[in-house]
Amino acid sequence: MEAINHFLDPILIVPYRWLDGPVGAWWLGTSVLALACVALGELTLRLGKRLNRASLAELDGQTRRMHDNSLRALKQGDKSSYKAMNKLANEAFGRGFFLKAAMGMASLWPAFLAAGWLEARFQGLVIALPGLELGVGWPPAFIGLYILGRLAWGRLKRRLAGRGAQAPTA
Repeated sequence: MEAINHFLDPILIVPYRWLDGPVGAWWLGTSVLALACVALGELTLRLGKRLNRASLAELDGQTRRMHDNSLRALKQGDKSSYKAMNKLANEAFGRGFFLKAAMGMASLWPAFLAAGWLEARFQGLVIALPGLELGVGWPPAFIGLYILGRLAWGRLKRRLAGRGAQAPTA
């Protein structure tokens, strides 16, 4: 991890030097870092979806086919075929579910990398909360900013998707 931090430090520290005041500079730098983690995680997720598109489609198709077949067997009173098809549908669903979960987890790697760098760089530092006489360490500050970045990205994505679905006006 030291080698990675040594490599990343000159890059990641840049936003922390945009402001003169140490408190504002820390909050700005950490906000930029959190947003960069969200963006890089989203790119990783999109790449994972693209690379696994065929596998996901196949697993979803298997799940649907086996589920439909199990319902047909149940309607025909063939309980053993129903159970066998239902078991196959559940297996296909499980494989698809865990593939999607793995891709979702893969989108978090930038945050963990950033956390390692923050720990090495700002370990033990207490950062003032704006407008309060309280301070926090880097973990709750970074996690809060990261969550806010994820929420903002989710809202932006929904807005952009909504605009793309609207019919053009004349």
